[in-house]
Amino acid sequence: MALIECYECKRNISSEASACIHCGAPLAEQPTHAQAQTAAAPVQPSTISFGSLPRNQAVPEAFVPPAPEPLPKVMPAAAGRRRRQQAEQTVARPINEDGSRPVESWLKIMVFLLPMVFVWFLLRSGHSAKQRLFGFGWLALLILASWLSPK
Repeated sequence: MALIECYECKRNISSEASACIHCGAPLAEQPTHAQAQTAAAPVQPSTISFGSLPRNQAVPEAFVPPAPEPLPKVMPAAAGRRRRQQAEQTVARPINEDGSRPVESWLKIMVFLLPMVFVWFLLRSGHSAKQRLFGFGWLALLILASWLSPK
């Protein structure tokens, strides 16, 4: 008598038992050495193999049907409409009367508070000379005020 592993629950059971005492799975009769050599059949490619575990001939093999072809991906109509609207919004930029781009509100605030850092954003393409003059003029005024302040 030896302990073998149940193919169903993977627990140790007696080799003389007719069914697993834990899960109730039936155990097949162990063929003799001569019968095992004559009954050796090639393994089908669609079967599931668990390596060196003994096969139970009383349990039918699992059939794995071929995978169906995936369905084509269908996009809802609203998603396409939303993408077109976003593309139209990104193309249409607001432009001032003189053709320059407007200074964003966050840039106005930051140029007022920290002009030494944020005035350089006015050098981007699209800003007018008037906008740059105000930004760099404010920077020059603050530098002059700090230079003339009493120490």
